[in-house]
Amino acid sequence: MKKFPYFTTFAVTLSVLLCVSIGYFISTCIVSTNLFQLTKKVESAQTSFYALSIYTSDNEDDLIAVKKDFQKQNCAGYIYHSDKFYLIASVYKNANDAELVKNNLSVNGYNAEVVKVDIPAFYLEGNFSSQEEEILRLALNCKDKIFENLYDISISLDTQIISETEAKLKVNETYSNFETAKNNFETIFKSNHLNDIEKLRSEFERVEEILENLTKENLEEGQTYSSLIKITYCKILLDEIN
Repeated sequence: MKKFPYFTTFAVTLSVLLCVSIGYFISTCIVSTNLFQLTKKVESAQTSFYALSIYTSDNEDDLIAVKKDFQKQNCAGYIYHSDKFYLIASVYKNANDAELVKNNLSVNGYNAEVVKVDIPAFYLEGNFSSQEEEILRLALNCKDKIFENLYDISISLDTQIISETEAKLKVNETYSNFETAKNNFETIFKSNHLNDIEKLRSEFERVEEILENLTKENLEEGQTYSSLIKITYCKILLDEIN
C-alpha cells in the first residue's frame, strides 16, 4: 500500500489552517466594520396635536395684554401664530378631548376654537448598530414622551388627584428621564457631527432649556404652577413651528 507523503500531509494541514485563519480574519473585519450592514432608516412619523384657543386676534399685543388673566386660571397662555394669533389654553393629542373642552368653555361664554397643528416627520438614514438605532428612536420620541408626562401631571393637578408638591416631584422625574436620554445620546454620538445628528443635538439643548425653566419654577406674575406646566409642553411642541 502506497504511503501518503509526509510533505503532502503537511501542505494539506497548512492549507486548512490558512483557510480557517483567513475566514476568521474576514468575519472579524465584517463584524467590526459593519461591512455588510444594511442602511437603516430611523424615523418619527408625522403627528398632529390639537391646540385649544381661548382668544384670537390679528394683533399679538392684544393677546399679551390678556394672557396673564388666563394664566391665573391654569391656562397655558401660550401665543401661537399661523393665519392669526391664538392664545392657547392647552394642547391635546386627541381631537375629541379638545372638542369636549371647547364645548364646555363655549357654554361658559368663551369663544373657544380648536387649531390642528401638524408636526412634520423627521428621519435619519445610516449604518446604525442596534444600540445606536435604539438610542435614536428614544431621541426622536423624546418630545412626545415629555408631553404625555406633563399633560398627565397637569390634569392630575387640576383635578386635585395630586398635590402641587407631588406634581413637582413628578416633573423632576420627567426631567431626570430626559437627562438620561440626552446623556445616552451624547455618549453614543459624541464624535458624530453629521447634519441630522446635529439637528437632534440642538433639539435636545432647546428642550433642556425649556424643562429647566419648569424645574426652577420660573413663574410669571400671577401664574399658577399648572399654567407653567402647560406652557412648558406648548413650547416644547410648538416653538419650532411657531
